[in-house]
Amino acid sequence: MPFLEVLTRVYKRPKMLAHNVASLEAQSDQDFTQTFLVDDEGRGIGWSYVNMAAYAPNLVGDYIWILDDDDMAVSQTFVADLKSIVEAHNPDVIMVKMDHGKRGILPSVCWQRKPEIGGIGCSAFVVKRHIWQRHSKFLGNNYAGDFDFIHSIFSWDYRFYWFDCIASKVQKISLGVPE
Repeated sequence: MPFLEVLTRVYKRPKMLAHNVASLEAQSDQDFTQTFLVDDEGRGIGWSYVNMAAYAPNLVGDYIWILDDDDMAVSQTFVADLKSIVEAHNPDVIMVKMDHGKRGILPSVCWQRKPEIGGIGCSAFVVKRHIWQRHSKFLGNNYAGDFDFIHSIFSWDYRFYWFDCIASKVQKISLGVPE
């Protein structure tokens, strides 16, 4: 069983997907698996969240992280750093930052507190598998599915660790458009 499972939503962006995969292959610790959730019809962001929720029973990683095809991992030691955090603190959720291009670093205004809609991104949290599965029903059929999901997690009494690093960056804000 891998330590980290990286969920990658994919839609007709082969060049960006190649950069995404390469950014993970560069990890110093390869104790992860990458799962591709493919939409080859263009069903949209809402459908992609519903599809992620439907996939939840099949998750295999101890922890789950979303890194979409138009995003890249920034730190080559991200997986190793996560393992060190888990060994020292055993958190249920690890909050990180993501460079969302024109939207800036997320989360920004809600760092170290409950997320605000529009102030969080899907690559800004790493969640234990059983918690991910419990809250997957909150991945709603709308553009803010990532917010709905992480907001539901903050409503419970879980252990959070705030890892002040930029874990990912967007290559291009694609808004569901292929390359």
